[in-house]
Amino acid sequence: MSTEDEQFAASEETRSALDAIEALPLDERAAGYLALAERLRTELEHSDPSRQSD
Repeated sequence: MSTEDEQFAASEETRSALDAIEALPLDERAAGYLALAERLRTELEHSDPSRQSD
């Protein structure tokens, strides 16, 4: 899988997660947004080459 394919897949996964969150009642969305933000933060930290140990 190329980097472009991986980015598209991640984008689709994120879009699906957002769609699921937005389908929830308004008062239940905050926890979903927080969980998604944490997941994306973790993925970003793991993909950042400057954070990889030598």
